[in-house]
Amino acid sequence: MIDAAATRGASALSPMIALGMLLWILVWWVTECMPLGLAALAVPLVFCISGILTWDTALTTFTNPIIWIFMAGFVLAAAFRKWELDRRVSARLASMYKGNNPMVAAMFVCCLPVFLLTLTGSITASTSVVFPFLTAYLAMMNLKSDSKYSTACMLALAQAATAGAMLLLISTPPNLIAKGTAVAAGYDLTFFDWIIVGTPHALLGLLISWVVVFKVIKPEMKTLDIDKHRVENARKSFGPLSRGEKVVLGILIVAITLWMLPSMVKVVAEGNPGLVDLSNQLTNIMPEAMPAVLIILAAGLIRVKKEPILKWNEIVQGIDWNVVFLFGGGIALGLGLEASGFAGWLSASVAASIGANASAWVIFVVSCLIGFALSYAASNTAAALISCPIALSLAVGAMVNPIPPIIGAALACSIPTAIPSTTPPMAIVYSSGRVSIWQMMKVGLVSDTLRLLVLIAIGPLLTGLII
Repeated sequence: MIDAAATRGASALSPMIALGMLLWILVWWVTECMPLGLAALAVPLVFCISGILTWDTALTTFTNPIIWIFMAGFVLAAAFRKWELDRRVSARLASMYKGNNPMVAAMFVCCLPVFLLTLTGSITASTSVVFPFLTAYLAMMNLKSDSKYSTACMLALAQAATAGAMLLLISTPPNLIAKGTAVAAGYDLTFFDWIIVGTPHALLGLLISWVVVFKVIKPEMKTLDIDKHRVENARKSFGPLSRGEKVVLGILIVAITLWMLPSMVKVVAEGNPGLVDLSNQLTNIMPEAMPAVLIILAAGLIRVKKEPILKWNEIVQGIDWNVVFLFGGGIALGLGLEASGFAGWLSASVAASIGANASAWVIFVVSCLIGFALSYAASNTAAALISCPIALSLAVGAMVNPIPPIIGAALACSIPTAIPSTTPPMAIVYSSGRVSIWQMMKVGLVSDTLRLLVLIAIGPLLTGLII
């Protein structure tokens, strides 16, 4: 929750100002009437002038740790391109699937790799790793940037990563926010509890989003137009790894290991209380941003052939600053909604609408809808910070077990994918230039609606197994 010192004192009109800002920025982002990153700067301007946030709080959202993972991903992609490691990996990926179905190929090339990498504990890092490989794969197929198959693959990548957010308790911040909310209420939510509830939703989300992407975008390719012999010859022609490729690959492996280590220790600590302190220390010392900073530093310091892996101007040019500003504005929007009292106003309004005797199922559905709707307004993390406590208060007021609505709200926060600001994977693929806002919205609205309906349909049954 936001520190009271971060605001200058919200007035009675603050919730309405926050709601107006929310609608204003959504119109700008959806219509793309100006660069999305530039539009995001309106958020701190309005919230600070109105006294809802201080300038220090609003502007530091643009250096949020999640944004450093974005920047590290862009730097990694630039390093892979410079040393042509992306072409080597893409050729390997292209040779894995022997058939000629474009939809199935996309599952092997981008969906499954990023989905499985979410086991590292970061959907942002996972997308950053697979993104340059997919870009090189599409380039190898000589597809234009406006190719519908390119668009479908990019959206499939982001959708698969977003589905992976539900996979484990540690896969994305909203899951951990749900756990923190439950613990604060005197309940517990273990790693294995989440596997029972979240993992089925992740698998279903992967399949639903994969099918929806290709049914909505309808790529022009009916068969995979790629010469398998050419791909195989290209793969063999690379020869042994160059020193530059080895260094870049080493940086990636070290980063993935560091991303995985705290989560792996946390899993073991679930069954071994003696490791809890070590787990907490690793979480504090090695958050997701630490490997991200290491990637950028290593790329600029380690030298190959008397030059760094990336020169400073190559690092700066490799970062998509439009995406950095876009996501910073989304985080600021979430902070402003909370600090303005919007969350309390929304909670009171919802409680009055559903009444004091609402059933457990109604509380669950309402909690899901709140988390889902708020994630369209801000990042999934900001939405979870608002919706999980609201779910708790609604459940306590109706005297029902708060665990199902808290989990429902957190899972719902990871569903929205219709605009780049909802989750980091959507922002990353938007930076490719192969996806328009309208294409992202068409796919997202269909996929998100179906996944929300699945959550409402089977969520109460799955959460019933752990309470």
